[in-house]
Amino acid sequence: MKLTRREFFAKTCQGAAIIAVPTLLSSILESCGNNSNPVSASSSGLQTIQASPKNNVITLTIDSSSPLSAVGSAALIQFSSGNLLIDRSNQNTFNALSAICTHQGCLINYYDSGNKQFVCPCHGSKFSLNGQVVQGPASRPLSQYKTQFNGNQLNISI
Repeated sequence: MKLTRREFFAKTCQGAAIIAVPTLLSSILESCGNNSNPVSASSSGLQTIQASPKNNVITLTIDSSSPLSAVGSAALIQFSSGNLLIDRSNQNTFNALSAICTHQGCLINYYDSGNKQFVCPCHGSKFSLNGQVVQGPASRPLSQYKTQFNGNQLNISI
């Protein structure tokens, strides 16, 4: 069977594509995952608190059994329409942030208490307690939510 010049080039291009596509896809995927374990040894998984918002407010009781009982602690709040990161920066101050990484939408569920940063386990982005990017690949800060603490009740407006 004799191939025309057009058929020869078409088959050659198809063969090259079959060889090149897996390599290209691998390098694209690897560009976000150069760090095989982006979570450092000083980071720990966040304790999770299940919550139910009422009138766009999440109310948490902060007592000795709460993962947020100590200054410097943090937790992941899960509710029907989202996830929030909460940290207790001092006795009466809490920060609430979106728990969805602005890089590729991974759930941020690690806290580096030594550096006071939230860490995305997917690609290693790090965020300060006010949601600012400390280390990429994320380039946008996390959304912040208003908190109010009174007595032992923490209210988070969502």
